[in-house]
Amino acid sequence: MNDDIRILSMLLRFSQRRMVAVVEQVYAHVGSGNTVRLALARLERQGLIYSEGPSLRLTMAGLATAVAVNAGTAATVHSIVPPRPSRPRAA
Repeated sequence: MNDDIRILSMLLRFSQRRMVAVVEQVYAHVGSGNTVRLALARLERQGLIYSEGPSLRLTMAGLATAVAVNAGTAATVHSIVPPRPSRPRAA
């Protein structure tokens, strides 16, 4: 999973809990480094997140993207699990 998706997923979890995310929390959860800083800048430039001082929030487009990405991840995980075999029919 790339840093953009990890950041969006983390911000989605925070928004579901009605918590405000701070940049330091992103570094703690996703990792600290130049790639995370570039990912934050890229997400803000694309209009998916909004930063106000040290706090970060998802925009409506960011929320929709995060939900879609997480739904796709869940669907992928569920598609790995094989279906249960059907019971033989009684004659």
